[in-house]
Amino acid sequence: MLRIVIALIMLVLMFPPCSAGEEEVIIAVASDGKTLKDSVSQLAARCPYFLFIDGTGKLLEAVDNPYEDTIGGAGVSAANFLAERNVTIVIAGMFGNKMKNVLETKEIAYFEFQGTVEEAIRKVLEKKDRI
Repeated sequence: MLRIVIALIMLVLMFPPCSAGEEEVIIAVASDGKTLKDSVSQLAARCPYFLFIDGTGKLLEAVDNPYEDTIGGAGVSAANFLAERNVTIVIAGMFGNKMKNVLETKEIAYFEFQGTVEEAIRKVLEKKDRI
């Protein structure tokens, strides 16, 4: 009996409970620079950088956009890249129709915004909290 109790305690410690049904928010912002103070890039698929931000507004990572100089298919490729990174929301100045279609298919929300990355994040997180 004692062994069973110890085994259960060890399982609980090894696998902490998670919030069932609550999805982790990861926001990708098409950016002209690598900081939250930089501007949101006008074109989503051809931006210089993607900034990955958590649901609290904390910058997780700034990544060079591998599709910035792609000759064709940048929108589809960028959308798939963001989906592979488990992004739940994308922010940019504008989105092309092909990128929008892929984001919708992958159930990724997208918002058009002009201003700084910091302002965009604040606005999106305010909207999310009202839902």
